[in-house]
Amino acid sequence: MCFEKVVYMEVSWFDDPEHSSGAVGARLSADAACLRGLVGDALGLLVENSATAIAGLCIAFVANWQLALIILVMLPLLGVNGYFHFKFMKGFSADAKKMYEDASQVANDAVGSIRIIGSFCAEEKVIELYQKKCEGPIQTGIRQGLISGIGFGLSFFFLFSVYACSFYAGARLVAAGKTTFSDVFRVFCALTMTAVGVAQSGSLAPNQSKGKSSAASIFAILDQKSKIDSSDDSGTTIENVKGEIKLRHVSFKYPTRPDVTIFQDLCLTIHHGKTVALVGESGSGKSTVVSLLQRFYDPDSGHITLDGVEIQKLQLKWLRQQMGMVCQEPVLFNDTIRANIAYGKEGNATEAEIIAAVELANAHKFISSLQQGYDTIVGERGIQLSGGQKQRVAIARAIMKAPKILLLDEATSALDAESERVVQDALDRIMVDRTTVVVAHRLSTIKGADEIAVVKNGVIIAEKGKHETLISIEDGIYASLVALHASASS
Repeated sequence: MCFEKVVYMEVSWFDDPEHSSGAVGARLSADAACLRGLVGDALGLLVENSATAIAGLCIAFVANWQLALIILVMLPLLGVNGYFHFKFMKGFSADAKKMYEDASQVANDAVGSIRIIGSFCAEEKVIELYQKKCEGPIQTGIRQGLISGIGFGLSFFFLFSVYACSFYAGARLVAAGKTTFSDVFRVFCALTMTAVGVAQSGSLAPNQSKGKSSAASIFAILDQKSKIDSSDDSGTTIENVKGEIKLRHVSFKYPTRPDVTIFQDLCLTIHHGKTVALVGESGSGKSTVVSLLQRFYDPDSGHITLDGVEIQKLQLKWLRQQMGMVCQEPVLFNDTIRANIAYGKEGNATEAEIIAAVELANAHKFISSLQQGYDTIVGERGIQLSGGQKQRVAIARAIMKAPKILLLDEATSALDAESERVVQDALDRIMVDRTTVVVAHRLSTIKGADEIAVVKNGVIIAEKGKHETLISIEDGIYASLVALHASASS
């Protein structure tokens, strides 16, 4: 349930450092296991101890109510000790939990980027950072152990104090002729069982404390409502999608950076079946347009429409099914090439569909040359394949959706010249008769676009048109970007 909730959370939720992959992973693994421990053996022991205590009290009061009452007055000592013990442990376990999440994040990043760490000989740095993150939990664990030990010791001190008082009071009652020796031992044995039950329940305080914070952590996720929930089936769909996109007076700031304006009054029209390239300096907001179109975020003001319908009114899952996305750094799952490509289609993909998509993506030749072909495991993040190979698998995955709209975010910028040529050829094939939004720096990628829009300071500036038109504008931003690119290439 927790994982399902996390998967359907809006993208901005993951931008918060508290919801990093390490923190979420730690919560999913440690908290669920801790809660299971509490409702398993510990809960059984609690029920057993409670039943023992109730039975013991009944036997004691039947045997001699006076002695039972005297001993009962002293039992709250055990309860008070258990309560304070529990409160202390609760505070410490909450601190340790947060610290372990930070350490888990370091470990997660290190394992995921092990080649970079090896390349920069940064193993000692990572180990040192991990040790620093673990220092806090170690100190907390020592404090927790001391408090747990003192609490457990006090529980037994009070228990034996109750024993001593029981024998003293019993002896006085026997001397006064108000009870018999056998009844004193009956009361003592019954209330001893009661006291042991209470003391043992007090020793469960650490588990109860951890369980309570784990339950709070899990229910915090379960009670969270996603602002942009793709599991929500409400909203309309368009029967025959053309792919006419309009952005009207869009303003936007990222939720985690509310002081930085990305767009202010952005207007852009992308006609169906046409290719529009967005160019501009790094950080100008080109990739943000792609995120807004897929509704990873909603604009602060303004409207985005698809075929005249506001995208907020459309069913989110359906909307994303109409779009095929190819990123600069394609993300492949640690599975076979076949499974990675089949991800693109909702439901089961046939072998013929996969091969057709792969051939269109210019990838069939290289996949067939691999020893295990389509059953080759790509490794974590596709590490077993080269950049160009990963990109072509990602393109095949996008083709499997048969998207009406194609979103290319720097799809060839990380490739060498030969790989770029092959990938660009594959992209040119799938761009035919599709509305395409291209975010790029490379001239070869944007030259053939039907329209080039220059983004600067969060708006589309007056420079719009084909490559030949914009290059001829003297002192134009596009012309200067092209000149800069040409000089960098040479």
